[in-house]
This record gives sequence, C-alpha cells and structure tokens, in this order.
Amino acid sequence: MINLFVTSDKKGSGKTFVSAGIATIMQSLGYSVGYFKPVQTAAEIRAGFPVSRDIAFVKSVDPYIDTKISYSFSNDLIPPLASKKEGIEIKPQTIIHDYLNLRKNSDIIITEACGGILTPITQNINTVDLIKTMEMSVLIIAEYGADVLENILLTVSSSRFHGFEVKGVILNKCFTSSNENIKYLPELIEKYAGVPVLGIIPYKNENISPSELMDTILHTVDIEGVFGMQIPQLNSDFKENN
Repeated sequence: MINLFVTSDKKGSGKTFVSAGIATIMQSLGYSVGYFKPVQTAAEIRAGFPVSRDIAFVKSVDPYIDTKISYSFSNDLIPPLASKKEGIEIKPQTIIHDYLNLRKNSDIIITEACGGILTPITQNINTVDLIKTMEMSVLIIAEYGADVLENILLTVSSSRFHGFEVKGVILNKCFTSSNENIKYLPELIEKYAGVPVLGIIPYKNENISPSELMDTILHTVDIEGVFGMQIPQLNSDFKENN
C-alpha cells in the first residue's frame, strides 16, 4: 500500500485541488484510493454542523473515492485552538483508528495536511507525529511565486530532518513571468532543495469540471514520480481518452 502525505508551503496553495485530481486518476486506473483529512478547520456550516470543504470537493470530483475525516471545526484556527474554542477534544487515537479503517480497503491513501508538517494537532503532538506513525512519504504543493523558494526549502529540510522521504514538489497556479525568481523557480527548487519538480500546473478555476481536472493533472504532473512506481495503465491511450 502507498501512503502519501500532501502538504504545502502556505495556505491556499491548492492541496485539495491537486490531491483530488491525483486521487481520481488513480481510481480511474483501477486502484482503490482513500482520501484522509485528519483535521479540518474553517469548515462550512450546513444544517448546524461543520462540513469539510475538502472532503466535499474530492467527492464532487469522484464520488467513489473512499473519504474519511476525524475532526471538523468551523473556526479558522490551528487545531488546538479550534478544539478548545468548540469544546471538542482531539484524540490522536481517534485519528489513528480512522486511518487504519480507511487503509483496510485502500491500495493508496492520500492524507491532506491541515497546515504544514509542523502544525500542532494537540498540545502534545503535531503533524510530524502523524506522518511518523502512519509511515507516509511527503509531497509538497506550492503556489507559483517569487517568494516561495525559502518556504519550500524549509519544508524539505524539516521533512528530511525527521527522516521522511520527500517525493518532490508540484507547482500550482503557474503563470508566465519575466521575474527571474519565478521564471527559474523549478530549476532553483531542484538545485537547492535536491528534490524533483513533479508538476507545473497552470492556474485553473476551482469550478473546473472533473474531466478537465483529470486532463490537467495528466498532462502537467508526473504521476509515476508522485507514487514512485511504474504504472502500466498510465499510457498515451488513457491520456488521449481523458
């Protein structure tokens, strides 16, 4: 089974957008994919209950992807503060239990961060502890821009310090620029972070259709590099049909 932890350099980089696209492609190729969100903050309130926007988006792209969320908070705060404000204790054993149930029927689990790899989950544990416990490799999603290199370098350095395998970086919301910090960003990441740039995705509206999302990811992301394996089903015929 493949465990992938998706994190980002900052909020709003498009983790869910990319995760949903990758998950849908792998599901379409015959793999059983689970999408796990341990903690969601800034959840949307529906019928008086907080509903995960990320889970809803993944389901809107492919309703057959098995999804699970352990905790959902309406407050846009880091998990320990959201937990305290809403009077709901975050129990690490609940997160692990949910993860183990999801992996029973999954070939691949994509776990999406609430924040970065150092974001606190409770007073006593942070996201690093979850990555270690679940034995996940790390994929970084970064929004294209002139000021992201240092954040990427810090995320890669922190990941390696804790012994995590970093699959690489996917650059999202990309655009043409004469600014050399932006123009040469993929080369700078590979040179100074020592990890591959696995995708360069142009800006797309979040109202994108599932078929267009799949087509975008297929033609801009090295899916085999993301999962570190050859995927026989992923060939030109499949790409042409999607």
